[in-house]
Amino acid sequence: MMLLLLVLMGFHLHGEIVHEWVGIIFTLLIMLHLYLNRHRLWSLSPNIPLTMQRVNRVINAVTFVVILTAIVSGMMLSRHILLALPFHNPANWVRKVHMTSVHWGMLILALHIGLHWKMLATFFCRILNISGNSHVANVIMPGVFSLIALLGLYGLLSQDYLDYLLMKVDFSFFDYDESALLFYFRNLAIIVLFALTTRFLLWFFIFRKCKAMSLNRG
Repeated sequence: MMLLLLVLMGFHLHGEIVHEWVGIIFTLLIMLHLYLNRHRLWSLSPNIPLTMQRVNRVINAVTFVVILTAIVSGMMLSRHILLALPFHNPANWVRKVHMTSVHWGMLILALHIGLHWKMLATFFCRILNISGNSHVANVIMPGVFSLIALLGLYGLLSQDYLDYLLMKVDFSFFDYDESALLFYFRNLAIIVLFALTTRFLLWFFIFRKCKAMSLNRG
C-alpha cells in the first residue's frame, strides 16, 4: 500500500488513467487491510498501556476519515474510469479537498506506520535473518533510518507541503524536470521522518515511563 501511495503522489509521472487505476487498487487494498485486521481495529491487548491504546484509536479514526475523504473526492474527480458515477463533480473545491486529504493522508499513514514500527522492524529482521540484538539491528539500521529522516525533513522544508495541508493550493504545480527516483525518494523520506518521529515520541512519553514504573515496582 505504501508503494501504491507513492505512485499516487506521483500523479504527473504516470497520467490520469494510471492514477485512477492505482487509486482503485489502493482502495481495494485498504478494504482488504481493514477486513484482515477487523478484530484489532478497536479491541487492543490489555497489555498495551492505556495511553497507547487511546493514541492508537485516535490515529486509526483520523486515518479512516482522511483516507475516506481522499477516496471519495478522488471518485468524484474521476475523468475516465468512474466518469459515470451519479455524484461525479469536478468542481474546484472537490479538487482542493482531494489534494489536501491526499497530503494529510500521507502523513497520517506515516503516523500509522510509526505505531507499528517495532513490529515491522522485528518482521524485517526475521526476513533478513538478522538478530534483534545485533549491532546491525540496534546501531546501523537506526542510523540509516535517522539519516533518511533528516533528508525527509530537508525535503519537507524545501517544498510547499504546508500550503497543501492548510488548503492554500488550488492547483498542483509539478516539477517535470525532476527525476522520478528523486521524487519518490523525497516522499519516502518524509514518510520515514514522521514514522520515526512518532516511534520516538511514543517511546519517550509512554513506553519509557511505563518501563521505569515497572522497574520501580520490581
